Amino acid sequence: MISEKTSRRICSHMNKDHMDAIHNYLKNYTDIVSFQEAELFEITSKFMKIKYDGKFIEIAFPKEISEQEIKSTLVAMIL
Repeated sequence: MISEKTSRRICSHMNKDHMDAIHNYLKNYTDIVSFQEAELFEITSKFMKIKYDGKFIEIAFPKEISEQEIKSTLVAMIL
């Protein structure tokens, strides 16, 4: 299980330092082709939730992950 505290920390870091990765996730794992703004909103053991243009979308991870697997999973999902 991924704690709310860890989710907030990872989301804050990704939104500050890796916005290009968040845009990459939207473009490669959803059918969303254009958006004005996006931010990583939540990380759970099963999915990441991204807020874009005031809407939300969940992108499932390939498998359920632990807190220790967050970084490697997010890195592996960058195409």
